[in-house]
Amino acid sequence: MSAFITETWLREHFSLAPGTEVHLPAEGRLTPAAHALLAERHVAVRYVDAAGRNYVEPAEAGGAQAAAGEPARVQVHPLTGRSGRQPAACALCGQEVARKPEAMTHLDERRLVAKNDPRLRLRGALDTAIAWAVWVQAELPPEERDTTLGHWLADVRSCLGNVLRGEVTGEPVSELRMGELDDEAIHRVSHDPLRYFGHDHLVPDAAQGVTVARLNLLRAQIRAAELAAAELYIDRDYAVARPDILQALNRLSSAVYVLMLLARVAALGQAADLGKPVTWT
Repeated sequence: MSAFITETWLREHFSLAPGTEVHLPAEGRLTPAAHALLAERHVAVRYVDAAGRNYVEPAEAGGAQAAAGEPARVQVHPLTGRSGRQPAACALCGQEVARKPEAMTHLDERRLVAKNDPRLRLRGALDTAIAWAVWVQAELPPEERDTTLGHWLADVRSCLGNVLRGEVTGEPVSELRMGELDDEAIHRVSHDPLRYFGHDHLVPDAAQGVTVARLNLLRAQIRAAELAAAELYIDRDYAVARPDILQALNRLSSAVYVLMLLARVAALGQAADLGKPVTWT
């Protein structure tokens, strides 16, 4: 592709749902129209080089512009999105740890905990859900990757990353968006598929095809992550410590169910061209 990334190219390769994240080649440069589009939709941008290093523009990392004209991009941690390394201390004793023992791991940038910490169970479930999402993406036929199904699946992957990042950093997780569907629309569509798809609720069956089966595995893993979050964040008095994470995971499982329906009706030849935006009324 050209070193210049245009608005048209972005629209062809991403759904650009608000609050999601896109990964662009490190040599890429956004045209003014492309930059304005991403800013308008609050889409985060990571530039990734051939070695997998992540970079952001200085404004995203809280840095300053380079002295000579164009800003120099800042290398950031792939998970936290932050630059620089913070010293870590044991969460139990508060002492700084120069070398991390095998039985400990980072709870966040500054705290080390034992590997049986309850929050790590949730992170493990989220990690597995992200792995499933990437696998389903990789297994999509090439002709489906730049369709509504492929783009919305990428949004699910992006939102799962937002949940994991929010759990690690403590930052609030933004409302889920999948394509043009917001949180409320995902709930509405997933609960009344006959109205929106002309197909009733799915009971998993091998006859529905391999894409639906893979998506269902992803949906089930997100549900497992939601249950892990519920165990961690709901106390005995039903007070919820992280309602944003519980809400996001609940809607993410519904979003994947919508993708299952989308894939099923497409296989039956009942859907419109998946390369075109779908309008819900």
